[in-house]
Amino acid sequence: MTVSRRVKLGNEGRMKFKEKKQMTYKTNTFSSLARSVVRVGLLCFCLFAATETISAQEKGDEVQEAPKKTMRSYKAFGAGFCKVQDTYLSPEEYKGTEMRYLSHTIREREGKKWASLIINEGYGAMGNSRSENGATLSGAYHFMYGRMRAFSLFDGKMKVWAGAQGELTLGMIYNTRNGNNPAQAIANIDFGGLVRAEYPVKKVLLSYEATCPLLGVTFSPNYGQSYYEIFNEGNYDHNVVPTTIFSVPSLRHTIAAELPIGKTKCIFGIYGDYRQQQVNNLKRHIYTSGVMIGLVRNIK
Repeated sequence: MTVSRRVKLGNEGRMKFKEKKQMTYKTNTFSSLARSVVRVGLLCFCLFAATETISAQEKGDEVQEAPKKTMRSYKAFGAGFCKVQDTYLSPEEYKGTEMRYLSHTIREREGKKWASLIINEGYGAMGNSRSENGATLSGAYHFMYGRMRAFSLFDGKMKVWAGAQGELTLGMIYNTRNGNNPAQAIANIDFGGLVRAEYPVKKVLLSYEATCPLLGVTFSPNYGQSYYEIFNEGNYDHNVVPTTIFSVPSLRHTIAAELPIGKTKCIFGIYGDYRQQQVNNLKRHIYTSGVMIGLVRNIK
């Protein structure tokens, strides 16, 4: 073998070795890069999984820590005495008895200071004049919605709410002696103040609640005006009247005690509902007071 051929074979071997070495380097580089990508991917996956786990735990904690809604409600029946006078029907005051149904609900959230008060109430009454030669039949439905804020007194033993309320009243008074205008409608919308206090004594919960209208609007015929003139002839004469505490000085309050009897919680109380109105040169008052008894239901 000549010298030139040996040199040529040597050069070819060196070139093949270099190519093989370069391929091995590229393969190792690719493998290292692939391993790095896999490691970064695994690290990102672990971080994502950890983030999702923490987020889920936080959401779970938020759900657990969300304030729960509570509702305290009672349904009660009442009976008592009433005094009714409406000068549109008669200057006489009629005295008698009344029956009343009351649905009372307080909705609140645990740990929150604000609560809602919802009252649905209806009554029917019958009264006689002093000479007992005439009678009145009266009845009305009251719907009230209020918002009130809680305050604590005496180291948290006594709870007091104060707020505002709106009330709708619809009803009528019928006089058996009148032939021309025997009935008077009752239609009021009032806005006013609201207070409530609760004090527990062992297993008994004592409470006091009062509302008073401050502003509103009422329907009333004018002095000497008949309902025929209002609705048939369309003679409007200041029949929708704005009211204030001075023209409708009124007060509604209850004193009650909730106590368990066996597995049932009952409520016993006394109530007073004193409503007055003086508009369009006409006066009306409906005074009622009595006792009530009912069942209490707490929902969480």
